[in-house]
Amino acid sequence: MPLKELREVLLDTCVILHYLFGDELADNAERIVYSIVNGDLKAYFSSEAYDDAITGLRSKGVGFSTIVDILEKWVSIPHETLPLTPEIAIDALNMYRKHGGPRKLHYFDSFHVATAKHYKLPLITSDKYIIQHQNELEVKVIDLGKI
Repeated sequence: MPLKELREVLLDTCVILHYLFGDELADNAERIVYSIVNGDLKAYFSSEAYDDAITGLRSKGVGFSTIVDILEKWVSIPHETLPLTPEIAIDALNMYRKHGGPRKLHYFDSFHVATAKHYKLPLITSDKYIIQHQNELEVKVIDLGKI
């Protein structure tokens, strides 16, 4: 789906990390950030996204000051944070129970998917499992690699 056709999206944590770390999908993520900053695209994150990023970075040995720097850069990109509700949490846990495991749906991703589903927002991600199983997960997914 062309980026110009989108108006509102929920971003997976990976989108911001690709952008900030400058890896192989950084150009795609940069196009998204550019659309957000220009006001062409409204971005949302699940409130779990921050814990997702912090937990992942800490598990790789990234220091607290670096993580704070990453979060400060992240918050400079206009977005809204959608709160976790009991309904979203229950849906996420049920989804994780059914689809979770190694090389499947990751724990934090179940919250992102459930949030996108709850708010009826397309989810931009590079996660292969989510992309391949979007119909079963009942969410519209946009592959970051194809933007």
